[in-house]
Amino acid sequence: MRILIDKRYPITKDSVCGIGSFDGVHRGHQEIVRYLKKLVEPKKQVGIITFVPLPFFVLKSAPIIYLTVKHEKEEFFRELGVDFIYYFKFTEKFSQLKPANFVRLIAEKISPSTVVIGENFHFGKDRKGSAKLLLQLAIDNFSVRILPRVKEEGTISSTRIRELLLLGHIKAANKLLGREYTITGRVIKGKGKGRKLGFPTINIKVKREKLIPLDGVYKVKVLIRNKEFLGAMFCQHNLLEVHLLSFSGHLYKKEVAIKLFKRIRNIERFPTNETLGAAIARDIEVVRGINYD
Repeated sequence: MRILIDKRYPITKDSVCGIGSFDGVHRGHQEIVRYLKKLVEPKKQVGIITFVPLPFFVLKSAPIIYLTVKHEKEEFFRELGVDFIYYFKFTEKFSQLKPANFVRLIAEKISPSTVVIGENFHFGKDRKGSAKLLLQLAIDNFSVRILPRVKEEGTISSTRIRELLLLGHIKAANKLLGREYTITGRVIKGKGKGRKLGFPTINIKVKREKLIPLDGVYKVKVLIRNKEFLGAMFCQHNLLEVHLLSFSGHLYKKEVAIKLFKRIRNIERFPTNETLGAAIARDIEVVRGINYD
């Protein structure tokens, strides 16, 4: 898969592309990719047109908290069979583009044959461009297909998934994502307290802009060298520690992916190391016993 940024590239000509923010690459986003793959002709490319940073965080002046940071998003799209991701640099100046100028920019820089969007897609200055307006403005440049929203007890959206994760509702968030919520990061040195208690942990450094769910203890699986290991994760703000079951080896400085399945309990304070150790032992038993469904 090719990563393209704000320039002209020959491979994008006559491609079929989805446009949007695509944070989370959730079930609605996945449906756009499936539709693109049905449309694409032999020797043509399937592409994703998106923005960095995402418009929401620029326009709302909100803290940048992604469901999928850049490399995670790219990996999910690669797994879905996308040929390229084209990033527009989203700045205050870019946000002032009139809808017609935005369409002209796509035609000139990317030259797709077809663009696929969700029915709630908005673009241009003050988000005045709608899906129907894109259909009208693009008529001499490329065709536009508008897909209905994907629903699951309401519309599936990145905002809704963020809210669920921040409340600790992992199973509900996973249902909307169409997979387990995943946190990637690098293993760093910890204080070794877990090892002293008989429960060694790996400490994970995560990018600051990654959404971390509600503080608590979670049942997780950790992907290490293409193999998954069951674990109990302690999560407090950006501090992530995972005790891996049935794993031995050194992971310092290695990149790992943590898949979240269920929140087990709140963070608690324990008066002694003995009571803390007993609580961790209970967590591990719960982790072993909880079903995935």
